[in-house]
Amino acid sequence: MARHFAPSAQKNKIKIQLPSFRVPELPKLFKREKIHYKPKRYQRTFSVQEMFLVIAATLLFMAGILLPVPRAVSVLIYALAAILAFLPRIFQILQDALSRKLPEEDLLVLLGVIGGFCIGEEVGSAIAAILYRLAQVFESYAVARADAAFDLMRDKLPEKAKLLIGDKTTEVMPETVDPGQIIRVGIGEIVPLDGTIVSGVTELDLSILTGNSTVRTCGVGDQVFSGSVNHGAVIDVQVTKPFSESAAASLLHDVQVAARYETTQERLVDRICVWFAPAVGTLALLLALVPSLITGQWLPNLRRAVIFLLTASPSALMISVSLSCLGGEMSGIFNGILSKGHDCLEILAQTKTMVFGKTGTITGGRFEITGVFPNGCGTEDLLAIAAAAESYSHHPIAQLLKLAANWTPDIAESVMEVEEIPGRGVSAFIEGRHVYVGNAYLLQEHGIRYTVPSRAGSAIHVAVENRYWGHILVTDKTREGAFDALEELRSQGVQQLVMLTGDVLSASRPLASSLGFDLLRTELTPDAKVSAIRYLISGKGKGSSVGFVGDGINDVPMLEAADVGLALDALHSWDEADAADILLLDRDIDKLPAAMRIARGMRLILWENLGILSAVKCLILILALFGAISIPTAAFLGTLSTALAMINSLRSFGLK
Repeated sequence: MARHFAPSAQKNKIKIQLPSFRVPELPKLFKREKIHYKPKRYQRTFSVQEMFLVIAATLLFMAGILLPVPRAVSVLIYALAAILAFLPRIFQILQDALSRKLPEEDLLVLLGVIGGFCIGEEVGSAIAAILYRLAQVFESYAVARADAAFDLMRDKLPEKAKLLIGDKTTEVMPETVDPGQIIRVGIGEIVPLDGTIVSGVTELDLSILTGNSTVRTCGVGDQVFSGSVNHGAVIDVQVTKPFSESAAASLLHDVQVAARYETTQERLVDRICVWFAPAVGTLALLLALVPSLITGQWLPNLRRAVIFLLTASPSALMISVSLSCLGGEMSGIFNGILSKGHDCLEILAQTKTMVFGKTGTITGGRFEITGVFPNGCGTEDLLAIAAAAESYSHHPIAQLLKLAANWTPDIAESVMEVEEIPGRGVSAFIEGRHVYVGNAYLLQEHGIRYTVPSRAGSAIHVAVENRYWGHILVTDKTREGAFDALEELRSQGVQQLVMLTGDVLSASRPLASSLGFDLLRTELTPDAKVSAIRYLISGKGKGSSVGFVGDGINDVPMLEAADVGLALDALHSWDEADAADILLLDRDIDKLPAAMRIARGMRLILWENLGILSAVKCLILILALFGAISIPTAAFLGTLSTALAMINSLRSFGLK
């Protein structure tokens, strides 16, 4: 499963039905899209006005209870309290009626309150109205807290960029800066756009993006990302990407659109809520009419019908589930983990088989040459020919060879007809000579005899005009913390760890054995790796999934083939890592078990909310059917379950 996001051209807006004081919106660069996590049919904003109306209704109700007034006056007070609590929703119901919209749960609950007053249950009906609106205040407050979580990340980003023109700087909006222009970033300022340092040496903190407070030293020629904080000295940065494609903008945009892809629980709740309110309303009508016409006992049946109507709102179920998913997503963001959909975290939580690439994933991708073994040529000639053949490659080994051979761009002019052979190496013509640079399989396929290395490491063999020139040994160190990360994955329910690599068995087996991998496949082409992943998927059990962890640069086909693809160190390979479903923005492999913890925690909270709310609603309906519950008790249980579910949903924002 792979998911690619493109910047959204149109923003959704929330329609405000009544003038009210809402959570303050600061004028920031990124327009707010609050709808990104809200259920489709329940888009409420936290209103202090509505909260005060509920408080006022409660005080009025208490006055009716405590004051020694005639019953007629107390009934009027209870009615005013119910009207005061329901006042904002009454306007909404009237507007929906004028728009010829189908009645929803607010109307059914209001009818239940009116019905309660009609049968003499004015105290219970007033309590039900106040508690129902109190539950909605809980919901809207939880939604506002979710908004604040997104704003916390967004508000850390700058509104202005200092465009350098000559020796002077001009403050402009980042959207107006084009690639190629130069911006200046002062000490303590946040980099507004992606680019390359052209002047200055500094220390940059990427904690806003990656969730880690590690500081990296950067100088001329180094890449910088929007959202990083400049802690060292003033630097000039040449912009390489427009604002809409910068790291920070892409990150925020992906957060906005991720909720388009729902979890199984969200889809289930969506389907339930489509018919829940109409079904309960229909049952209430049947319960009021059919038994009463048969037995002639209208009052008990009307009381049961009122309780049914007061239980007709599924909004708490929808909002609690959606907030739990958003909480998992935002917890990931605060820890440097970006999921491209709520369902991605759900699939990750179900992962039983985790497949890894080797280079750049289990190993750090920081190669070093441990030996050069020429055959009939000089050491410098062997390095030079290998670097020239790899001159167009961005692989870390190619960069290492060019550095060792003192490669300069003018050498590339003599290199022609370069062909990258997946899983094998490179074929090229250099100064008219046909050159092969790659692994042993590349030479075997062309009938070229080679020397088997006598030392550990990955061998890069070189052949010129079908004659063996020698080999270069390179080694790559295991990532720090890899063993602990893999063991923690096992403790979280991953049953099988698999390594797929194009490297030779002699170099891969000691590594796989030391880290406790269950299965190792070596000397694989990218196509063979994809086939291996598909084979694992075909044999997975029900309710489980297969994940793949790669570096995002050379593992695109595997990231796309797996049920869930995770790209490590995605911030430094943003374009390539777009093929992944979950981006681990830092190079720290500890992000992997953290992502699993967040995914499993989110799923647990989802099922807890579903269990709490579903059980309470079913209990109320069953008790009401047998006449074993009063209207105030039903309202209290419904409000209590809503409050518990909302509080539980907010737990998901603190997952780590």
